[in-house]
Amino acid sequence: MKKIVICTFLIAAAGAVSLFSINQNVNLSEPEFALKSMSAITLGYDKSMSEKTIKAAVIDSYFREVVKNGKLVRWNPATFPLKVYIQDSPDLPDYYREVVMSAYQTWQRSSEGLVRFEFVESPSEADMKCYFKDSDTNKEVIGSHSFSVNGNKITDSVITFHKTDAKGHSHDSKQLFSSALQEIGHSIGLQAKSPSIYDVMYPVGTKFNTEITPRDLKTLGLLYSVVPDITNQEFTAEEKAGLMTATEVLATLNVPVDDNTDLSEVPTGDLATHLALAEQYRKRAEYTKAAQEYEIVAQMKNDRRSKSEVYYEVAVMYLDAEEYDNARSCAEIAWATDENDLTITLPALINYYTKRSNTAVQQLEDILRENPYNKHAYKLLCQIYRDKHHENLLNSTIRRYGKTAGVIEE
Repeated sequence: MKKIVICTFLIAAAGAVSLFSINQNVNLSEPEFALKSMSAITLGYDKSMSEKTIKAAVIDSYFREVVKNGKLVRWNPATFPLKVYIQDSPDLPDYYREVVMSAYQTWQRSSEGLVRFEFVESPSEADMKCYFKDSDTNKEVIGSHSFSVNGNKITDSVITFHKTDAKGHSHDSKQLFSSALQEIGHSIGLQAKSPSIYDVMYPVGTKFNTEITPRDLKTLGLLYSVVPDITNQEFTAEEKAGLMTATEVLATLNVPVDDNTDLSEVPTGDLATHLALAEQYRKRAEYTKAAQEYEIVAQMKNDRRSKSEVYYEVAVMYLDAEEYDNARSCAEIAWATDENDLTITLPALINYYTKRSNTAVQQLEDILRENPYNKHAYKLLCQIYRDKHHENLLNSTIRRYGKTAGVIEE
């Protein structure tokens, strides 16, 4: 049989301004890692659910990107908990292994047991293996994942982390945790890039995507509701009977838009159609048309917070395209639509993108003095200090705000 290796990568934002863009045997079921309900998995979708429910989930996920990425690869839940080996070595920082373990625990808890893991001490008994290695190449990559596939069967799953960054420094805990979350996401089947800056599976490594979002979870739930093309153990006829096909899931959208579509001929329709058009225009670098479609999406949203999130995404789209005046205009709209912890950081984010780091720092410090619980301001401020290697200022920020705004304690 032909052996296929499927690889994915997380790129570190090592000094680059790429924070956002649209476009020990341990059993995790022990009390301290108890799930909401081990007997009834609450995350997931099946044939008994209404088309409206499935459609809403698809719209608010990046399941379409997973399907477009190629064959669907995921594990058979009948084999859970998956056994995980994480390399431990005396030449590694003490926290490396603990941080990666914590990332696995976070996926298990967040998914309410839809995916489950158990740590083992030997790679020979593991389904998933994590290693830390030295390399002289591609040092901007923090971690990478690969499946080995024989025919339609997963034979191996390996995550490899560089021991150090491009400058020979150890990865800090947030940096490694963010990388581990994304690579574990790939290893459980999320072989695609989310277009949303909020999601763990957003393609550019920001060091700070340390929270699994509802979009991440809905995508995972949809993936585990369909029959995969490649898995580790063949599904029985009874198991398949409760699953959908990817075609059935996508058919709930009835959106005639793909990479080959003449977008000018697509009739106007529901929110899903306008969102699909916006995403396609963005992929084709037709930003004005994308913004027009996003505007329609925002107007179709029912609450101010959801509307502001759309304008935020458009602002970041323009930042990514280096159209800074348009980015500022959209940032103002996002803030005026709903002033929240995320939108008030937009001016600082724009200053960060445009190399005005000192101004951004002052803005973020002011935000945190006013609201020490603003995690978005905290993360961006830490990002700036890390990029500039201001260790004293970074440590001071962690001491002041790490317990209120931080996701992980240093």
